[in-house]
Amino acid sequence: MLISTWEWIRLLGFVAYFYFTVSIVFGLLRKSSIENAYKNLFFQLHQSAGWFGFIAVIGHMLFLIVDQYEPYHMTELLIPFISDYQPVLSGLGTIAFYLFLIVFLTSDIWIRKMGFSVWKKVHIAVLPAWVISLVHGILIGSDTKNPFILVFYWSTVTVVVIVFLIRYISEHHKKREKAMKKQPVENS
Repeated sequence: MLISTWEWIRLLGFVAYFYFTVSIVFGLLRKSSIENAYKNLFFQLHQSAGWFGFIAVIGHMLFLIVDQYEPYHMTELLIPFISDYQPVLSGLGTIAFYLFLIVFLTSDIWIRKMGFSVWKKVHIAVLPAWVISLVHGILIGSDTKNPFILVFYWSTVTVVVIVFLIRYISEHHKKREKAMKKQPVENS
C-alpha cells in the first residue's frame, strides 16, 4: 500500500523529532553522574540519533516540496515566515532546522576550530531548537488531536524534563563535592 506525501511528511517529522529527542536525552545523560562505563555508549547514541534526526528532517523538507496538496517552494522552506501555508508555524520549523544545522556543523565540522568553550555555548542551541520543533509539530500537525500523537509528544517532554533534572542535580552534586574537597580539614 502506497502512502501519500502528507503521510510521509508527518512520518518524517515525527521520526526527526523522535531522534532529536533521543539525541538530547543521551547527550544530557552523558554528562550526568551515571556510571562512566556508559559514557561512550551514550555519546554514540547521542551523535547517531542526532544525525538520523537531521536526515529525517531533510526528508521531511523534500516531501514538502513534492507534495501536491500544499507544495512548498524551496524559498519557503529556507526563509522563515514567508510560506503561504501557516507562515508563523512553518517559520518556526525553519528556525528549528537552522538551529539544529548550526549545532551539527559546529559539533562535527568546526569544533576543533572553535574551541570547546565556544562550542559548548553554541551546542546549547539544541534545546531551543527541540522546543521550537515541538511547538511546530503540535500546532501545525493536523493529526495532533489524535490521542496517540498527544501521548507521544507529552511522553517525550516528560522524559526530557526528567533527564534534564537528573543532569542538573548531578552537576549540582558534583560542584558540591568539589567545594567540600577544597575546604581545609580541621584537626580536632
